[in-house]
Amino acid sequence: MLKDVLDTNLDVVFCGTAKGKASALKGFYYAGPGNKFYSILCQTGFTPHKLDPKECYEINKYNIGLTDLVHTEFGNDKEISNGSYEVESFIIKMEKYQPKYIAFNSKKAASFVLGYQGKTTQIKYGLQEKNIGESKLFVLPSTSGNARRFWNENYWLELKQLIAQA
Repeated sequence: MLKDVLDTNLDVVFCGTAKGKASALKGFYYAGPGNKFYSILCQTGFTPHKLDPKECYEINKYNIGLTDLVHTEFGNDKEISNGSYEVESFIIKMEKYQPKYIAFNSKKAASFVLGYQGKTTQIKYGLQEKNIGESKLFVLPSTSGNARRFWNENYWLELKQLIAQA
């Protein structure tokens, strides 16, 4: 099981659906060879260099946090059972840590927190109208290699600009 990488006064907490198979095996967030997470963090200026997945537990030093909505299962979104989404405990954690932004690294994760129970057609990328406490919500295209057809780095750039202005 991957532990949350959370702290107070973070600019953003990235929230995925669940760990993928490579992350579950290696014990690090976004560890799959086709995952763009650490590349896009560097490209958009969230980190000064491309991190290795092994550095995920030190990511707070860049004012970034990491968590998932599902801690009891792993795999692709379609392999995760709807009953395993831990929305209540996620909201409690976010109210405790209060990052400036909570960025969902998939529409599926966002759909459960926004009340759409997995219906991703209801979710639009970008800044959302709902907040959790003072934390603004933002939906990003997934960095998973399985989601390449939905990839658009412009949303990542937009999030970085919003954080810079906050």
